[in-house]
Amino acid sequence: MSEVENPVAPITNEAVEAPAAAVEVTATTESTSAEAAQTSDAPDASANKAAILKQVEFYFSDSNLPTDKFMNELIKRSKDGYVPIAKISSFKRMREFKDEALTLEALRESKSLLEVSEDGLHVRRRTEFVPSKDNFQRSIYAKGFGEETPSLQLELEQYFSALGDVKQVRMRRNNETSAFKGSVFVEFATLDEATKIASSKLQYKGQDLLIMTKSAYCEMKAKELGLDPNEIKNKAQNRGFSNDKKRPREEDKPETLEDMKSKVVRLSGLTSGENAGLKEVKDSLKEHFRYGYVHWPKESDVLEVQVKSDDKDAAQVVADLKAVSFEFNGVKPEISVVSDDDVQKFFDEKKSWEAAMSSRNSRGGKGGRGGRGGRGGRGGRGNDRKKARAD
Repeated sequence: MSEVENPVAPITNEAVEAPAAAVEVTATTESTSAEAAQTSDAPDASANKAAILKQVEFYFSDSNLPTDKFMNELIKRSKDGYVPIAKISSFKRMREFKDEALTLEALRESKSLLEVSEDGLHVRRRTEFVPSKDNFQRSIYAKGFGEETPSLQLELEQYFSALGDVKQVRMRRNNETSAFKGSVFVEFATLDEATKIASSKLQYKGQDLLIMTKSAYCEMKAKELGLDPNEIKNKAQNRGFSNDKKRPREEDKPETLEDMKSKVVRLSGLTSGENAGLKEVKDSLKEHFRYGYVHWPKESDVLEVQVKSDDKDAAQVVADLKAVSFEFNGVKPEISVVSDDDVQKFFDEKKSWEAAMSSRNSRGGKGGRGGRGGRGGRGGRGNDRKKARAD
């Protein structure tokens, strides 16, 4: 079973202390002096600017790029490596910073990593990214953090930053359910630090931690799964584990209409080309559940998506998305369960898309980005596409 990891910004002592300074400043009365207002706002602005720069530098960092497929795609398909600042600002950990001018000011203060375009609309690395050869060796595995809380990510960053120079903390999640697994991968700045911490006896909130180097963790997992340790290490360069030998193949069992009932979710209000793109929406949804076919007709603001998670139906996904106030690019769509009658239409759309894909492939044509079928819908996912080709 594979897992996904949450990307977080690199940790420094300044980064951990900055939010505390911001919290201390609270407005108790309305100021009648412009000078007083500037004085009270300055700490907040300074703290926010530091947080913005820290987070964006992380997105472009040597620690994040080896595992962040989405960022790599943005950089590769852009001109000269520039990525729109507006796109970066739409990322989950950037949405709290609404001041565009402050964001631009923060990015222009990057000393060595980032540079902003002359028009102030794009940002990129100053130097080409060269993958690190030892980040795997500089990482540790730690388990014993209990259930996830809203503040756990920050608490873990603070905890490990007190132990050494930490580059990143990645909370390990189940790929199908996104549930926190109670464990993390932590990358340190040096091999000596990682080795020292991995051999220490540590506790978190009174609980003993299981802790080891990431290399030792790979060997342990390889033994459990009956796989070659060297092969596991090569695949696990910050990417997690995948026991393909034990995972059932979806195409072995034909999908029926009954399989799809109570498994389709509708999101209304995401107009294509205005506030969302198909791939970007998929990337956002996969943080919450495993999805299958996605149907989104042109010029429509109604997107329907198939729930593939074995332990969740559409109702549970809707409840989960509402619980976290799911939004995309600042838009909160109306989220609901698709009725059985409409599931029939969705099922027909998917079969039409699969037939179209199969026909195009048999003629030697390209499958396209997600495919088009039926009434102009767009959708599909890796497993569905493979199934269409097999058919």
